[in-house]
Amino acid sequence: MIVSPQNPRVKLARRLQQRRDAREAEGLFVAEGTRLVDDLAAAGMQIAYAIVADRPTAHAWCDRYPQVDRLLVSDHTMRGLSTEVTPPGVLAVFHIPKTPSLHLFEQAPILLILDALKEPGNLGACLRVAAGADCRHVLLSPGCVDLYNPKVVRGAMGAHARILARQCDWPDMRTLCAGRPVWAADAAGAHDYDAMDWRRPSALILGGEAEGVSSEARDMASGAVRIPLANRVESLNVAVACGVILFEIARQRRAS
Repeated sequence: MIVSPQNPRVKLARRLQQRRDAREAEGLFVAEGTRLVDDLAAAGMQIAYAIVADRPTAHAWCDRYPQVDRLLVSDHTMRGLSTEVTPPGVLAVFHIPKTPSLHLFEQAPILLILDALKEPGNLGACLRVAAGADCRHVLLSPGCVDLYNPKVVRGAMGAHARILARQCDWPDMRTLCAGRPVWAADAAGAHDYDAMDWRRPSALILGGEAEGVSSEARDMASGAVRIPLANRVESLNVAVACGVILFEIARQRRAS
């Protein structure tokens, strides 16, 4: 059993939890908990190694993955690694998949563009909503939180393995959106979101929590759509708005 936090692979896992540049340099990210780890592994993501606590549930997980290289650590060491309030018994270090080519986004029925989302939980929730609404192509603008931030991974609940998502600069997004209407979600938008025809190839931009969509997004947009709100509520959380609009898009596309 590893009890020292100075073990090289324990230290690496901690760096991956804490630093974006470490994840990018190593090509690795961390997922915690048997449910999430199982979900990502079942979808084909590759485990580099696992760190497990001396618990029955963790030993049972190891029995299901005899081929995975793993370290057995003390509960104290696991608490030092985990970003969870209650540390799980299993923490897996995964290889980051190859960034999907921009060509894979060209024929997407719906492009979801997330513009400078800085709150990891919101980005993770948006990815989960996109997967659930069958919106499989997601672009992150400059300024977005890292796609493999631990809180994003946790909030996405396996969506990383079910959609194509990547960082993208504005010139490339303009190229991908050429020939399709581009709608920015805005509380002051001129069009109700459910009055639009989403059956044709389109793009939807959702902006950051405080600032809304950026000037680059507004320049690219064909117009703005709003979600009508009652009781003088001014706006919705970005992940909630994402769900409302994407499931309307899914409804229209199923009906057609």
